[in-house]
Amino acid sequence: MSTALSTKGILFDYNHSRIYSPPSRHIDGSERTLFDSLQTGIHISGGCILVAGDFNKANLKTRLPKLYQHIDCATRAGKTLDHCYSNFRNAYKALPRSPFGKADHDSILLIPAYRQKLKQEAPALRSVQRWSDQSDSTLQDCFHHVDWDMFRIASDNNIDEYADSVSEFIRTCVEDVVPIATIKTFPNQKPWIDGSIRVKLKARTTAFNQGKVTGNMTEYKQCSYSLRKAIKQAKRQYSDKVESQFNGSDTRYVAGSTVNHGLQKENQPRHGPGCFAPRQTK
Repeated sequence: MSTALSTKGILFDYNHSRIYSPPSRHIDGSERTLFDSLQTGIHISGGCILVAGDFNKANLKTRLPKLYQHIDCATRAGKTLDHCYSNFRNAYKALPRSPFGKADHDSILLIPAYRQKLKQEAPALRSVQRWSDQSDSTLQDCFHHVDWDMFRIASDNNIDEYADSVSEFIRTCVEDVVPIATIKTFPNQKPWIDGSIRVKLKARTTAFNQGKVTGNMTEYKQCSYSLRKAIKQAKRQYSDKVESQFNGSDTRYVAGSTVNHGLQKENQPRHGPGCFAPRQTK
């Protein structure tokens, strides 16, 4: 049975089936029925599949090897008759509990074993260039007074040497003028989050703690509104930046995006940022 659930404009597909596997020799029929019901949902990329119940002697691993069984403790008379399957390995940890009412099966508490992405990887330090109006003005003035012909003369009209020397000169000027800052990035950090949003997050937390003590939540409401406004603006700016890169003439970004999204065939050369296409010879 398939049901569509809508929560605040977000549409979810929820598939559920009710099948009882009797403790008899006719197990293949119930397994086949459940297999047919789950076959469609298994192939949904990223979809969560949960199958739980009293399976008796049946075992879904024989027909659906991509499902993982999470209950490894006895549920009745020293046997594991109740199973819980999902399409995520090590998703739950099973703990036995007392039966409900007069039930002859133990109840099972499934604790999520999922680790947040923030805890899976350590924060990384990376160096970024802090561009400003002053650095732009300094570089423009520097390049305006450069005698570019000297690079062409020194390269003896060799286009490769000329391009390398000019690129190296520009790179050196940028490194000398634009300051370098070391920032810490977290594994779950969104690309549109910057220092200003972190400051507003800390301000909201501080206002919340103070409001709990004083009973006045006015400052907390103001900080929350300011944070929501800053996040909305940051998302819009990041969206405009990505759209401008796609709509502009920077084809290297588009090529890199096709590789990242798996749109480029394996036998085709991958020319992303920092890569050069092979020369076409006649």
